[in-house]
Amino acid sequence: MIDQQNSEKRILAVEQYLTEHVLGTDFVCSSYNSCKSSHPGAFYEGQLHHIGKYYGVTLNGSPLRVVVVGQEYGHPPARVDCQARYAMIMDSGLGCRFKAGDGYRYRNPHMKGTTSVLRLIFGIPLGTDHNSEFLLIEGKRVHIFDAFALVNYLLCSAVLDGTRNGKASQTMMSNCRGHFRKVMHVLEPSVIIVQGKGFWQKSISKSFDSVSQVSDFVYKVKLGSHESFVAAFSHPSAHSPYDWGRNEPTEYLQNTVVPSVKIIHEHLGICR
Repeated sequence: MIDQQNSEKRILAVEQYLTEHVLGTDFVCSSYNSCKSSHPGAFYEGQLHHIGKYYGVTLNGSPLRVVVVGQEYGHPPARVDCQARYAMIMDSGLGCRFKAGDGYRYRNPHMKGTTSVLRLIFGIPLGTDHNSEFLLIEGKRVHIFDAFALVNYLLCSAVLDGTRNGKASQTMMSNCRGHFRKVMHVLEPSVIIVQGKGFWQKSISKSFDSVSQVSDFVYKVKLGSHESFVAAFSHPSAHSPYDWGRNEPTEYLQNTVVPSVKIIHEHLGICR
């Protein structure tokens, strides 16, 4: 099931905010000059979020609004609005597979890890079979990428020239916090998956009004009156043994991601 009315309101509210304060017909973020001048290398501004059209599903009667948070996009192009970002992510979901072949491209390690954690959250066993990556929502087969939001903390990417190595300045980290808080306030996620535990500790955790630890990798956070559960993991493309974006289940996926999602399900009252 899906709370369609509230889902559409949340998506529209995020898009309106970002259009007015970040990227409309032009890049209008008031922090642009200070952020760009704080980084002498390559800078790609205005890279917005993916919000699936079915964001806001329920599982076994419990709301399951899922947001995956990364640090930044990390490479060109600049000025990617929400519709363009949505098209990119859905292409990864529908046009790519865990392994290339039969006319399909392979999904990169970042999105492979995202696929695995979404499968777990939505109650789908781990696997690489594309046909099992779909939910049945009000009689429609919906790909799991259309049922979550992919939100980067930074709306601009500062990288070393010729690389994808993020080099965001402290100025950028501070300036983007307000945008991130606003988006989280509107989306009201029940589950937040952070891809980068160090980034969680240094920046994302400071965006919430309160943070309490539930387990080694799971936290309860509060923003205003809304509470969410956060799982802070390594990035799926991290070096072994912290990688969990490969074709086969890794030790980190099995021993860290799986039990952490189980803990979140228990706290949300979702029985699997």
